[in-house]
Amino acid sequence: MQIRQRSAFLFIISATSVLFCLFFSAGYSASQGAPDPGAHSRTAPGQAEKNPSVQQIGPDEFRIGKVILNKSKREIYLSGQVNMQSGLVEYLACWDEIGKLHESVLKLEARPSQIQVALLLLGLKYENNLKFQGDPAAPKGDSLEIWAEWDLPDKTRKKVRGEELVYDQMEKKPMDKTFWAFTGSQVIDGKFIADSEGSIIATFRDPVAIINNPLPNGADDTVYTCNEKILPPVGTNILLTMKVTHETPPVIKAMQEIPQEIQQEVSQKISQEIQQEIPQKTLPAPK
Repeated sequence: MQIRQRSAFLFIISATSVLFCLFFSAGYSASQGAPDPGAHSRTAPGQAEKNPSVQQIGPDEFRIGKVILNKSKREIYLSGQVNMQSGLVEYLACWDEIGKLHESVLKLEARPSQIQVALLLLGLKYENNLKFQGDPAAPKGDSLEIWAEWDLPDKTRKKVRGEELVYDQMEKKPMDKTFWAFTGSQVIDGKFIADSEGSIIATFRDPVAIINNPLPNGADDTVYTCNEKILPPVGTNILLTMKVTHETPPVIKAMQEIPQEIQQEVSQKISQEIQQEIPQKTLPAPK
């Protein structure tokens, strides 16, 4: 019993350290008067939960804000709702207080930074190698299984892989089974950007999102829609589970084996093409 209590105590100390490091770094430049980047100047709501405490709620379970973490099962649990039942999507899930809810299948209650802290506490590592939305480079980071479950009218409970909630228009079938990549979000000028944009799980690759789609179609924003055949009505309460896995599907292994210089060359070329398509704005002459 003493060993278990000591283990829980050390885990809480570790969790508190991770929370402190993340939120101190995210708030440091603002406290020093550094200018906010124009694209991310909005302050996310729910400020009272920005620095959540870590509470032990069971022998191996801990609460971080609105995230429940099970240390022995290496899983985290997130409450949310069905946000869309039809239409094109770029995200499997976004934060319900902010974010691109017009193109997200689900909306979750937990702040993105709380989710990232929980995944770090489970020992996951990330690289955040994506440069822009739709980056063709294979996202790098430890693998996760994602599951969604909800109650049915007959009082039974349905549980499916997260991919089954998404439909692939090119393949004419649900999104291929995969393990999602924990890429981690960006920190720009001391701001944890996922908290500003609400991006959590991206089907269309996004360097701001915490978790990204590693499949080849993750570089195309016209492929994925809601899977109307399986999704319950909008507003249905769901429980999302993220489970640590060390397996890697063959298609992801193949992408990761592409020489890094080739991936970078393709990524740079697409980035240049995107920049060329953006109209150049001319500032008016001073009066």
